[in-house]
Amino acid sequence: MSTPKQNKKWAKPLGFLVILLAIVGIVFIILTIVHSVTDKAHDKKDKEMLKYQTMLAPVVMNDIDDFDDITKANMSQLIEASVWSIIKNDVATDEYQTEDGMILFPVDKIEAEYTRLFGSERAIEHQTVASIGFEFQYDGERGVYKAPITGVDPTYTPKVLDMSEKSNTIILTVAYLSGTGWTQADNGDMVAPTPSKYVRVTLRQKDKAYYISAIQPTSAPETMSK
Repeated sequence: MSTPKQNKKWAKPLGFLVILLAIVGIVFIILTIVHSVTDKAHDKKDKEMLKYQTMLAPVVMNDIDDFDDITKANMSQLIEASVWSIIKNDVATDEYQTEDGMILFPVDKIEAEYTRLFGSERAIEHQTVASIGFEFQYDGERGVYKAPITGVDPTYTPKVLDMSEKSNTIILTVAYLSGTGWTQADNGDMVAPTPSKYVRVTLRQKDKAYYISAIQPTSAPETMSK
């Protein structure tokens, strides 16, 4: 029979896991479905496309504005994507504190994820981020971002359709799939919705890693528009 002390030992990690799952909600369940219906990667290019598809998931989920250069991007949206990316990657950890129904993410953690996604060409400008249905509160005195315990449905999930490389640049053609547009066929398979739009994502290389430097509207690939 477990003692009160033993129960207390497990209460924090179990409670934290429940909180994180509540934050993520249905968002990354849908992303898992996207990956499961994607054809298996048979060569290096396919594997790279899937890797960048995962990287883009928290960036496109709330329909970030287009930008021709990272210096012209909406800073609050870049921070929002960085926070969601941490939630996605760290869903199984219990390293963060909770307070009054909020999870506290250290600023240095946000900065590191921001740099991984968007490079160091433009310094992060810390601020509170307000979006539809939630808010990430910036507390400069304590050096944290406060994320509410709430679920959010993604506006879009990404599907990388093509990739081309030139020098230190990678160009991705990405379809935006409605996060709520998935249906189920009679045989039980999940059917992806028709893409709502297409974008061209430019990745630039620095220190052997690629970061997002531009997101621009584009047309459907010829093979899909016929």
